[in-house]
Amino acid sequence: MQEGIAVLLLVIDMVISTKWRHWLDFLIVMTQKEIKARYKHAVLGFLWIVINPLSQMLVMGFVFQFFVLVRVDNYFLFLFAGLLPWNFFAQSLIKATPAFFYERNLIKKAKFPREAIVLSIILSNLFHFLVALGLLVLILVADKIFIEGYVFSQLLLYVGRMMWLIPTMFLLVIFTVGLSLITASLNVRFRDVTFIVQLAVTLWFYATPIVYGLNLLPEWFWPFFYLNPMTFITELFHYALLNLPITLIEFWWLGPLIACYTCYLGVVVFHKENKDFDDWL
Repeated sequence: MQEGIAVLLLVIDMVISTKWRHWLDFLIVMTQKEIKARYKHAVLGFLWIVINPLSQMLVMGFVFQFFVLVRVDNYFLFLFAGLLPWNFFAQSLIKATPAFFYERNLIKKAKFPREAIVLSIILSNLFHFLVALGLLVLILVADKIFIEGYVFSQLLLYVGRMMWLIPTMFLLVIFTVGLSLITASLNVRFRDVTFIVQLAVTLWFYATPIVYGLNLLPEWFWPFFYLNPMTFITELFHYALLNLPITLIEFWWLGPLIACYTCYLGVVVFHKENKDFDDWL
């Protein structure tokens, strides 16, 4: 009897392992395809990972620093540190929303984990985001060593504060995954979702403290901004990279709570809508 149970458990374990292995293999292949397709026939190739946010930083920095007169210390670094997570979020959401529709032929012809279509887009953008972030971190650390003359203890504290980037990126990814699954699933049935997302992302950018700090706004307005998870995420990036204080630390729980619930809701909506994809596509 015990031997039979042991064999049964082994078989179940093998089935589960095979299923997950298939899912991961497919996700990896889709992600590689996304990464390669983005820079196919591009002369500058992976340099565009840095060129895009750097160009945005220079143009926006020039406009907001000299014409709108936004007063923030180290404004160009402040802007760049906020643009990196925002670009990852915005580009992932905009591209993932119509992804099921664009891959409708593949969905109709074969059976595979369909959520991998959305996840591969997000993982591809995460790869580019990590490369650009890694370069920024190297520049900041080099600045502390060679320009500001940090001793080992100071550098250790600085690098230790940067460790906040790890939970912050996790929060950013789960929020992006959840929202992308919601919009991509609903877009199969309602094609207007793509246009709504494109408009919402434009407005959302100015509702997130990327080109300005919350301290430039009236204090009574600050709590409303924390209903936007990207506010807390952006401020965490500013804290980890530039040692800027979080405006309302007592509202820190709102960002993680909304991000986690969005991820949960994304999974629920996807599994509900996934059953009817063939009919609507």
